[in-house]
Amino acid sequence: MPVDAVRKFLHGRYRVEEYPALNRQFLDWQRTRPLAGKKILDGTPVFANTLLKYINLLVGGADLTVGYCDSIPYDKTVVDFLQSIGVKCVYNCSAAGAFDVILDCNAVYCNLLPRYGFAELTRSGAYHFAKVDAAVVNVDDSRIKAIETCLGTGEGFLRAMRQLNLELKGRKVVVMGCGKVGRGVVFYAFRAGAEVVAFDDPAVVQKCVGGKLLSCFDRDRVCAELQRADVVVSATGKALALADDSYIKLLLEGSQIVVNMGVEDEWGPALPPQRVLNGKAPLNFILDEPTLLRYIDPTMALHNHAALELLLDSGSGIRRVSDNVHDFYWQEVVNNGVIASELAAAEL
Repeated sequence: MPVDAVRKFLHGRYRVEEYPALNRQFLDWQRTRPLAGKKILDGTPVFANTLLKYINLLVGGADLTVGYCDSIPYDKTVVDFLQSIGVKCVYNCSAAGAFDVILDCNAVYCNLLPRYGFAELTRSGAYHFAKVDAAVVNVDDSRIKAIETCLGTGEGFLRAMRQLNLELKGRKVVVMGCGKVGRGVVFYAFRAGAEVVAFDDPAVVQKCVGGKLLSCFDRDRVCAELQRADVVVSATGKALALADDSYIKLLLEGSQIVVNMGVEDEWGPALPPQRVLNGKAPLNFILDEPTLLRYIDPTMALHNHAALELLLDSGSGIRRVSDNVHDFYWQEVVNNGVIASELAAAEL
């Protein structure tokens, strides 16, 4: 049984308190099998912690295909393991019309036309789906996703910097973008002892815990802070959002450590990959576990559940996961998980 093999593969790696939402979903879906016989393509980044997501789809009865490709990071060891236990894994899947539901990431499979629709994990992917005539559940549009993108990505940024022996204590960190990802980078950089400044639209951003929020429209101030920065982190989530000649010039002539924490190339081609840690790819993907399971657990449970919501009502257009389901998994994390104190400290 693939489920037994996965459990053996993960033996001793995680405590149940690190995945309370997925554990509850496993227990419920093992009993009810709500996805029985449905063909599901899952495009979540393939890492060890993603195996717990796949287990739930399998016990829920899904005919599962795991998709992986060059544009989304994956662990080849985990892909090889999945194939060895009989789970279908397809590289650069192009089978249009072959699936009932596609659990997508960054809209990689948006041209494959599933029968019922898509569930999208990322904000950048949601932008792409605005142009697609299909039913889409946008998992990013949720408070739960902030756990992953704020706490999970921020903590991953800090672990990756430390893996490279780049301590932040006493350094000036400038974060370009203070949405969910940027806010997490600010929070953990501050906790590590850095002086942190974030740039965004003050009319939109409500919180910047641990840092000073400044207007992204004040170009002179942006340039001044970039020039004084020890570390510059891009986190706008939008391709070419920072492709400003003045900003690029300051980075090319300076000695700042430049980090990208989003999927897109926000600086553009004028800033070469070798000037950015990890060649412009998100820095946390140098880690064996880019986002710790405790932070991504409820997002993966919600992404799975979006498949069920599409099967029950495919409808049309882009929508959120239902509030009652969202709140159910949030409460599982608060009551049975290990991150309740961090949620409070980050004001999530």
